[in-house]
Amino acid sequence: MKQCKRDGESMNNRGAVTDMISQLPEPLILQILGSLPTKVAITTSVLSKQWQSHWKMMPKLEFDSFLRRLDLENVTKCLLSHKAPVLQTFSLKVRLDRRNNAVDIGCLIGIAMTRNVRKLVLEVYFHRGTFTFPRSLYHCETLETLELILNVVMDVPPSVYLKSLKTLYLLAVDFKDDESVINLLSGCPNLQDLVMRRNSSSNVKTFTIAVPSLQRLAIHNGSGTPQHCGYTINTPSLKYLKLEGSKAFESFMVENVSELIEVNITDVSEIIDEKLRVFLTSVTRLSLALSPSVFTFPTGIIFNQLVYLEICTNKTSWWKLLPLMLHSSPKLQVLKLIDDTDGMNYVEASGEWNQPKNVPECLHHLEKFIWEGYKWKREEIEVAKYILKNTNRLKRAIFSLKGISSEDRLVVVEDLKSVVMATTNSCQFQFI
Repeated sequence: MKQCKRDGESMNNRGAVTDMISQLPEPLILQILGSLPTKVAITTSVLSKQWQSHWKMMPKLEFDSFLRRLDLENVTKCLLSHKAPVLQTFSLKVRLDRRNNAVDIGCLIGIAMTRNVRKLVLEVYFHRGTFTFPRSLYHCETLETLELILNVVMDVPPSVYLKSLKTLYLLAVDFKDDESVINLLSGCPNLQDLVMRRNSSSNVKTFTIAVPSLQRLAIHNGSGTPQHCGYTINTPSLKYLKLEGSKAFESFMVENVSELIEVNITDVSEIIDEKLRVFLTSVTRLSLALSPSVFTFPTGIIFNQLVYLEICTNKTSWWKLLPLMLHSSPKLQVLKLIDDTDGMNYVEASGEWNQPKNVPECLHHLEKFIWEGYKWKREEIEVAKYILKNTNRLKRAIFSLKGISSEDRLVVVEDLKSVVMATTNSCQFQFI
């Protein structure tokens, strides 16, 4: 009898909690549901009649069949039941097989397009030829962000028009041919951000990126990228460019990047295109994660407009690249050295720091020196002291210390401060 009473009280308590949540404003309820996996959020419909419709107004729906099998029929029902005027995000991760076929995926995407979707994330694995998306995807008026992570071959028709698309991710996506790439990008008149990671088995020989509105472009060339893949860049509004990959960009033709102000180059062995070298001389911000033992530094290049330089210190013999860049950047104001890896990935010295015979001109007017991940290694100490010693207008020096004991930190701080005190008293030090 007592057990029944306790069970009854427990049921009443759960009901009271449910009633309390039901009194919350609907935007807050939707925010709570949005923090849950979509499958879990949908199950809240059994709580009460009132809760049957809450999930149908959720701004985000995410379905993942990689970890568990996904019944596409149930996903279709969820989409058809969704009542929100705008679906902010629809994410689908699926492996096509006998149970989940390309036709079903196409239908799902088509339904999502009718729900005024703003962001579409598709991660699809398929090993049986080309994959044709529904026509509605290429003519969606509301789509603003499209992320494609596809182990499929895309056959893109010429009649693409995505007028609202501003951000596009093409990760490991292969296209039927060069024309498919042109068809897709030419149909995005307002595209601003493009991120590409090339597929190792790409059918595309030359990736043409001719987008007048594009402002940010990131190209990742993996180690498996085909030897003879090329790029043609014609982006007059481009302001940020990132090049990453273990192979050289042998066929990299730049036609127009006159607005370029920031470049990030990571793990690239060589930049051959002469026009890109010329455009690099006009950038104001440059980030380099390169090893001089692999990267061929362009001779005779002067970065006349460069005011911000970032060099990654977890690359082999990185300190050999530093003096080359300092001598080539006469107007430099901010120098940042960074190592964002853990101690397990530390690159041991394969040589020693040889300070320049002549002090680089930029050090005479350097205003800010930042070092993230300073480990107090021999070559790091020599580099830090050289820069601090030869700057007479330095306003701020910021060191983020990594892997240094609390006792040694005091020694490091005093050692570095003493170098600056000998040259100027106006520099502000910050140790993190």
